[in-house]
Parts: sequence; structure tokens; C-alpha cells
Amino acid sequence: MTFPQNRTARIAVDLMGGQAGCEGNLSACSTYPRPEDLILVGDRSRCQSSLQSLVAGGAEFVPSDSPLLGDESISQLLRHKRRSSVAVCARLVGEGRASAMVSSADTKAILAFARFSIGTLPGLHRPAITKLFGHAGGSFQMLDLGANVQCSPRMLFEFAHLGARLMALHQGEALDAKLRIAVLNIGTERGKGPQSLNAAATLLSRSEQLNFCGFLEPMDLFTGQADVVVCDGFSGNLVLKTIEGVAHYLGSQLANVSDSSGDLARLGHAINPELHNGALLAGINGIVVKSHGSTSEAGFVRAIEQAGAYLEADLVRSLRSMFDAE
Repeated sequence: MTFPQNRTARIAVDLMGGQAGCEGNLSACSTYPRPEDLILVGDRSRCQSSLQSLVAGGAEFVPSDSPLLGDESISQLLRHKRRSSVAVCARLVGEGRASAMVSSADTKAILAFARFSIGTLPGLHRPAITKLFGHAGGSFQMLDLGANVQCSPRMLFEFAHLGARLMALHQGEALDAKLRIAVLNIGTERGKGPQSLNAAATLLSRSEQLNFCGFLEPMDLFTGQADVVVCDGFSGNLVLKTIEGVAHYLGSQLANVSDSSGDLARLGHAINPELHNGALLAGINGIVVKSHGSTSEAGFVRAIEQAGAYLEADLVRSLRSMFDAE
């Protein structure tokens, strides 16, 4: 990305989310090269190991309580969990004390507090979880990967616009009609799949700003047929976790194969999901990175690095200017 860099912004890190817990997340933060960029949020009584050294290195600590159980409704979260670590992180971004947040908490909690404290970009009704995937000929942006289980045709239409802007920024180009937009479906023929997908396809085909290239089947995701792939959060999350599961399996198999050249070892390293952990909650008026709940320490620090890269690229301001230009 070729945009102005912002090295003064800080990242609010939720220490309490995910299976690693506070100690594991703190250990991950201790490997981050710029601790002065971090605002660590968590329960002090459960965060002891590396906290002092990180604070001594320039990190800030903000206490939280009200741990999440995982089964709260959105109304319960907003009423009773505003002092939880994920809520505090979102509030720090909303108040301008931080410009980004990273959390391994439940997607529902991240989404609820991000919308409540930070808000969405103009013209968007709902944010979407998105991720950039690579293939032999380049890359593609895919959304939604889990923020919205059910999506109306209008939401899918908005996600297509959002994904196109993200892809244009990734390529360092202005938004134009060259980017190919596809909708994920069980077949390529019109009329296949749910009515909502066909209605979204109708909206997209009428757009003068987007180059809609039709439906795309999951088996063709990595063939380079589309630059942006749009789907509802249920389907997208299933696809994402299937990709991660296959990558883990292939990595474990490659680790058991003798390879004197090291090529297979490098391939196993390249497809390791931990090295690609972190997905952007796009459409929020600030950087929000969702880390996988079961990720390792290496994966968690990768999510923090991803948030830092988005800040250095000034992603939110660039996205906002693209929406304002319409």
C-alpha cells in the first residue's frame, strides 16, 4: 500500500480473549518489537508474568473486569459487560486513545462493542470480517467471514463495494471497474442457491461502479477468477475454517516427509495458518482485528502486527475518503 504512514498510533490489545488467556497473550506481546505502541487491557490479578517488563518497555496497562462467559446476548453484553476487556479496548479506540484494537474474544462481543463505541463508516449498515487470500496468480479479498450469519441482498451489495475498495487500496490503485466481483454459491448458473444470493446478484449486475462476474463455486476460490468474493458470514466462516483445517493437516503431513532440499519445509511454513492469523472487521471507523480464539502465541502477535500494518497504511482514512468521494 502506498499511503501516508502513521507511527504515532497505538494498539489496544485484549489480553483476556482466546484459549491462551492472559499469560499466553502477554507472552505474545513480549515478542512484539514496539511495546511502546501497545495498550494492554486485562485483569491485573491474572496478568503477572510479562506485564512489568512490558510496561517498563513503554507499554501502557489499562485494567478491566467483568469477564465474558461467551453465552451473553448482545443486549446483555451492552448492559452488563461494558467493563470487560474487549469493551474497554473498543472504548479506547472510540475515545481516540488508541487507533486499533486486537482481540481473540467471541466475534459477537467484538462486533457489538466495536459498533457501539467506534461506529461504522458512512454508508455502511453493517461491518464484515474480511481477509486477503493469496493464490498462484495474485490475491483476492473475501467477506463476510463470520460477523453476520444471515445477510440481506442489500448487505451483500454493500460488502461488494467495501471489498472492492479494500482490494483497490491493497493494489495501490483507484477504485475502477477492472476489479472482478463474485458471489460465492453452490453453482455458477443464475437461479442456483438461495433467493438472497440471486437478488444480490441482480443488484450487483445493475451497478455501474462494480464489475460483477457472476457466481463462484468454493472449489474455484484459488483459481484467480475473482478479485473480491462476497458471501454471508455463515458460509464464509465455514469456508475459512475449512481452509485452516486443511492447511493444518497438510502442514502436519509435510512435517513428516523427508526433504533434503528444504522445499517442503518452506511450503509447510508458508501454509501455516498461525502465520496468517487475524482478520479485519472492515467497515468500522477504526482498525479492529479479530484474532482466532485458538491461535498460538505466534498467531496472536501476527494479529497485532497486522493491526500495525493497517495503521501504517492509514487504512481507515483511505477507506473513508473513498466513501466520501461518492
